[in-house]
Amino acid sequence: MSARRQRREFAPKKRPAQERSQATFDALVQACTWLLPRLGYAGTTTNHIAQRAGVNIASLYEYFPGKDAIVAQVAERLVERVLARLGEGAPRVAGAGEANAVRRWIELIHDTVAREKALIAVFLGQVPYTNQLDPIRDLGARLVAFSLDVRRHVGGLVREELEGASLHLLINLVTSTILQIVNEPPADVSQRALLDELVRRVETWTRPEP
Repeated sequence: MSARRQRREFAPKKRPAQERSQATFDALVQACTWLLPRLGYAGTTTNHIAQRAGVNIASLYEYFPGKDAIVAQVAERLVERVLARLGEGAPRVAGAGEANAVRRWIELIHDTVAREKALIAVFLGQVPYTNQLDPIRDLGARLVAFSLDVRRHVGGLVREELEGASLHLLINLVTSTILQIVNEPPADVSQRALLDELVRRVETWTRPEP
């Protein structure tokens, strides 16, 4: 199956134009969001989604070609929630001062990911096309943009030359480590110890030379 065909199947058949149809559309996406962590990707069917949403199956197929298009909407809203919560917490990072800014930034990402732990685990471990979904593919760039915005507000607390490849590497280090801490924590090291060590290493990398 071509990539173009796959992208079409990830898109809704149509977008709701009226308040009532928007409510139906949202109910289907919310139902899928609730079901995925409980039944898993393979176990969640369009019948389950329609039943949970309180609509008939014909209404589901009026808006979506199948389950995967609904899952794609779940991913899109997951990413938007994550970025919104990071944005809401950004002022606390910016106002934390030199001693605590990096810790607050890392704890903000950790707490945001932990809040969505069950759903993130489904996308990482069960959905076979997670990396083909545009919101997931764009997440790295959006996290970089978010981090650049935070840096602009913390002034001299972060090295000016930390951009481009260095910033991408930093974001990958932080997010991949936090995803592991949240979803697959090692048995021999505490989460707190791992977060403390991550903070220490990021501070070493990001702080300007004295």
